[in-house]
Amino acid sequence: MRGLPRWVLAPALLGALFVVVPVVAMVARLDVSGGLGGIWDLLTSPTATDALWLSVRTSLVATVCCVLLGAPMALVLARTTFPGQRVARALVLLPLVLPPVVGGIALLYTFGRRGLIGQHLSVLGIEIAFTTTAVVMAQTFVALPFLVLSLEGSLRTHDARYEEVAATLGASPTTVLRRVTLPLVLPGLVSGAVLAFARALGEFGATITFAGALQGVTQTLPLEIYLQRSADPDAAVALSLLLVVVAVVVTAAVHGGPFGSTESRVREAGPSAEDDRGLDGDRGAARDRGLIEADERPGDDDRPGHPRQPGATPVAGEPVTLGVRVRLAERGVDLDLTVEPGQVVAILGPNGAGKSTVLQAVTGLLPHRAHHPRRAGSRRARRSLPDGAAPGSRTNAPAPGSPPDELRVTVDGEVLTDTSRGLSVPPRRRGVGWLTQRPLLFGHLDAADNVAFGLRARRVPRRAARADARERLDGLGAGPLAARRPGALSGGQAQRVSITRALATDPRVLLLDEPLASLDVGVAQQVRRVLHDAQRAAPRTTLLVTHDLLDVLLLADRAVVLEEGRVVEDGPAREVLTRPRSRFAARLAGINLLAGVATDDGGLLLTTGDGSVGGPTVTTSPAQDTAPRGGTGTGHLGLGPALTVAGVVADAADLVPGDPAVAVFEPRAVAIHREAPSGSPRNAFAVTITSIEPHGQLFRAWGEVPGPREVRDAVGHLAADLTPRSVADLRLAPGERVWFAVKAAEVQIYGTR
Repeated sequence: MRGLPRWVLAPALLGALFVVVPVVAMVARLDVSGGLGGIWDLLTSPTATDALWLSVRTSLVATVCCVLLGAPMALVLARTTFPGQRVARALVLLPLVLPPVVGGIALLYTFGRRGLIGQHLSVLGIEIAFTTTAVVMAQTFVALPFLVLSLEGSLRTHDARYEEVAATLGASPTTVLRRVTLPLVLPGLVSGAVLAFARALGEFGATITFAGALQGVTQTLPLEIYLQRSADPDAAVALSLLLVVVAVVVTAAVHGGPFGSTESRVREAGPSAEDDRGLDGDRGAARDRGLIEADERPGDDDRPGHPRQPGATPVAGEPVTLGVRVRLAERGVDLDLTVEPGQVVAILGPNGAGKSTVLQAVTGLLPHRAHHPRRAGSRRARRSLPDGAAPGSRTNAPAPGSPPDELRVTVDGEVLTDTSRGLSVPPRRRGVGWLTQRPLLFGHLDAADNVAFGLRARRVPRRAARADARERLDGLGAGPLAARRPGALSGGQAQRVSITRALATDPRVLLLDEPLASLDVGVAQQVRRVLHDAQRAAPRTTLLVTHDLLDVLLLADRAVVLEEGRVVEDGPAREVLTRPRSRFAARLAGINLLAGVATDDGGLLLTTGDGSVGGPTVTTSPAQDTAPRGGTGTGHLGLGPALTVAGVVADAADLVPGDPAVAVFEPRAVAIHREAPSGSPRNAFAVTITSIEPHGQLFRAWGEVPGPREVRDAVGHLAADLTPRSVADLRLAPGERVWFAVKAAEVQIYGTR
């Protein structure tokens, strides 16, 4: 039972009996007094065999028609969005709810001799009604929705990022469909085809209405059973059992055969759930973007070695300059970003800050809805919200009179996207490599073929592409993995193969979207070194989205911090982490930060969450009881009438009146007291403990300063590091009121411009 309540057995058993008992009753009705020979004679009579083989032939042809018509329909419904899509889907699935007789009448009045289309065909001497063709059309009409439903469901549950990755590797839409989409959804396609065949084989109402019952021409097995029911009931029962046997075999093939479940294929498409013992262990669709794209038809400039044209297949070369301008009111993003040649820029920020929007803009995979703002709060507007943004928030509500959306991406002056000109170069022609949190290896290909995929998409011969792939895998120490399928790889091994695949096409720009987030610490360290060595061996312009401090320190040259779609901090990576100017960067670096603006008298004034100014000022004065380390004085940050922060001003000239400034101090410098402290600490904060979490060998306690909401929003949460023994001695728990104390010498105040 594995967790199921026992009472479920009763209705389940009742349902099974409801299906099985009528079949048993039919078997019991069969007259076997004359032996099995009589039954065999019934099944092998000319009328029975003619009906059976006619049913099989027409059902097979109808199934082929269902695949040829239904697969494109499922792809359109699952991979595109267009006005009236719900109505279109309802019409496609209409035969599921219509009585088959009604379907037959509809076909008769369409293709019959006097039908809407049939009358014109009759002039040409073409008759459809009451022919074998009519049988195929009737079967196709009723069976088509089964294939569309099955395949569309498979497409919707299948991760569309596989197709997107294939597009960034240089594959054309047709290649993506043939080599990625169809192989990955093959179980759903085969399942739908078998179900369509079964439905066509049992079709009766539409067939007899549109095609009649002419022996050898239109009289299929279901029609033969119906006719024999009055003339010879025993023959009808025998033929019915034959149809039941065929149906059982077909159903078993669907649910019990190699295509009965997609589970094994899903496992192949991602890293193994087994332990990641390191890299040397033993073991949507490119969516419509609403823009005019470059010609997708293969031409002369697709040939290997053809001189490069704008938007043509990229070639390896010197590092490039990347320019990104994104202003999308619906997503609340408005930023400019320029990346110098060969520079690795880490893009940091909370969920919903716009990081994914930037990467999607560069790849050319930004959903077309993002280019066309809609009414705030609408269903489609909510669909295109960034992660973490709530409906109705300011991230998806364009301000009245706001400037129009703008999207422009350039690489070394070549325009890849420009909404003002309606231009968007297809992802396959951009020369952009994309590495995501999941490896997204193609489960039906081994590691070598995965790496060779981008080369094959550029028409490199298969043998040469595989040789190059093996050489690249050897270069990254992953040569022994070449013959393995993704399901046989650990997480670290799969990510290494994914890195090799992304670099195999020599992309001009590399996008790293949290590629180490799902790996264990030890495996992440090894993969991080692979990325570091690859960048040092062949510098390329790179955007790195991460929440990991080590990724920024070891891989990035520069860090850009986004908040609510805007750049709030931009500078050398180490400087951003050691002297953060935004709360997110401070939290990433493990530093407490209080933000404000410099005042006329050289102090710091607290700013509230809405950008207005509140709280008393903080002034700088000559050092008194502290010895500033390289500073010019002490500062005081006012948080309320009775709460002041004293700190060291590293450079008084850095505090320009009206400019932003911050006060920072490390959690290790904070002491926790049950009572208000006295003595040397000049800063004491009454806080409420909100959480306590492990932090290496220590514990990190988070506390919130009580007071008005604007003060709480401006201060945020303060952190303090302490030993496990201190946690026990202080009896700390969420909700407890304590004091955070920090010496003024541990607090630095500096300007942020």
